[in-house]
Order: sequence, then C-alpha cells, then structure tokens
Amino acid sequence: MRIGLFGGTFDPVHFGHLRPALELAEHFSLDTLYLLPNHRPQHRDQPQASTAERIAMLEISVKEVPRLEVDVREAMRDEATYTFDTLTELREDQPAATLIFFMGVDAFAKFDQWHRWQDILELANIVVIDRPDSTLSEFANELISRQAEQAGRSIQPGSVGVIERCKVTQLSISATDIRRRVNEGYNIRFLLPDPVREYIYDHKLYQ
Repeated sequence: MRIGLFGGTFDPVHFGHLRPALELAEHFSLDTLYLLPNHRPQHRDQPQASTAERIAMLEISVKEVPRLEVDVREAMRDEATYTFDTLTELREDQPAATLIFFMGVDAFAKFDQWHRWQDILELANIVVIDRPDSTLSEFANELISRQAEQAGRSIQPGSVGVIERCKVTQLSISATDIRRRVNEGYNIRFLLPDPVREYIYDHKLYQ
C-alpha cells in the first residue's frame, strides 16, 4: 500500500486543492490519497466555516474521484493537532504501508519548527510541492541533501525519510478570494466543484 496525506484548512476546498491532489495520486501511484482537514490550524487564521461544514464540502468534492478520500482524524481532535500524531496513528493502522506526506515549499522551509519534525522522518517520506516563484531555504536544501545520503533519493516500497520534490499544475485560486467573492455577491462558478458551490449557498457560508 502507498498512502499519501494532503493536509489543509479547505475553507472552502477548491480546484487549486483538488487538481494537484489528483496529480499527486497519479504520479506517485498511490492506493489512497487522504485529504486531511485541520480542526485548529497551528500557523494560520482559524477557519470561517465550521469543521463539520468543511468536512462535508470535502466529502462532496471527492465523492466520485477514485483514490481521493477524506480522513477526519485531525479535524475531530479538540486539542492542538500535529502531523507527528497523525502519522503515528496511520503507521499503527497500516504498519506495512509506505506513507508519503505532501507539503508546499513554503511550509517545508519552516519544517524545523514543526512538532517532532525529526521523528516525522522516521515515520514517512516527504514530497515538497514546488511553486514557480519559490526557492528553498538553506535549511531545506541541507535537509534534502542529508536525507538523500541517509534514506535515498526516491521513494521505494517500505522507505521512510526520503524527501522528493514534485511539480503539479498550479491554479491561481485561493480560498480567501472565494470567501471574499461570496461575501461581496460575485459568482464563484468554475473556481470549485458545483456541488461545493451549491453547498456554500444553501448553508449561507461566508456571507
């Protein structure tokens, strides 16, 4: 089993999340890519939609998409949630699986500030999603070099600690902009799946 994890606030989920997720699932031949909605994000503003609403929008968006699923374990925690805890639980559930955690280059630049970041590398592999205008920090470059020597350069069955870089289709869509458009009465069609758009209007979100 090859299992991927793609976290975010998803407030709301949009094509800028979903297209890269689909490409990552295909590129890395994943059996399942779990979308992990946060409950209380550690490094960003708190979501406007409730946890239940964000989960509902995610489930609607991937309902008929093979290999993409929603994992709610982080969203259901009342206390602060950490990637290390999530990976530890998944490792217990799937001891033989190859785990791959996906993160943006901006997040990876501050990876040394994450809770038990070195232990994360003992549980899973990391794929850094590049952006056209992004550069790696000195720490990030040094960590990639170190892990290449210790764990290898490409993710293999059963490997942990490998750090790869990957490019995906970058859609210039932001949840902040979608919320603004809804609040100001602008049309959000073609920015996110139609069932999610309908859910937003039916539940009067972001108004």
